[in-house]
Amino acid sequence: MSVSKLLYNKILPSLFEIQDKCEWIPIISGLIRVKKKAISYLHLQKGDKVLITSIGGGFELDFIISKIGPEGFVVGIDFSESMLGIAQRKIEKMGWKNVKLINMDLNKYDPERDLDFKPDAILSNFGYMTTKLLNQHINSLKTGGYIAMSGPQPLRGIRQLLYPITFVPEMVFGLTWKVLQDFPNLVKIFHNQLFDIKIDEDTFGKYFVAISGKKSNDGAGFL
Repeated sequence: MSVSKLLYNKILPSLFEIQDKCEWIPIISGLIRVKKKAISYLHLQKGDKVLITSIGGGFELDFIISKIGPEGFVVGIDFSESMLGIAQRKIEKMGWKNVKLINMDLNKYDPERDLDFKPDAILSNFGYMTTKLLNQHINSLKTGGYIAMSGPQPLRGIRQLLYPITFVPEMVFGLTWKVLQDFPNLVKIFHNQLFDIKIDEDTFGKYFVAISGKKSNDGAGFL
């Protein structure tokens, strides 16, 4: 079992289940704030269909369902069965009938191929995103739809020096050195393929970042 799967299947689920009660913790409050910011960038409307990749324990669902209403629909993808168990319990507790969870490795999931609709909005994070996956996400997006991602910033400055010490905390977000260094390439795709780009770095001492873009009629953005 990989380190990521060990963390997300055996260790982190119990911590994520109490996340809503720990907003006073700086790093948790920063994570919550950047998630809310990313969701606000999606410009969700009643009836929208939303894809959430790396949905984890479903923390985002409260904010998304309140915007799209019961007439909207959400598909959530995650590789961790334990984390999806948390999300499923939340769904059952809230009585939501418009959420579908899929237990699958994101690298094996192609929304262009596997979704039976074009989402109005896509929410994801940088933890397990690659340039190939991001292109697939954008291609599956409805014309005029929005995609937003959030997560820790790339390693630089003091964080780069301390990376050997902070490696495990970084893995909590599914991050590795390679993923963090690929961050600029993901941002470049946003600028090349989308427009109405928004980037918010003012979170928890600039630890987190949220970025979003809109798919234009011809699928091209502005350089």
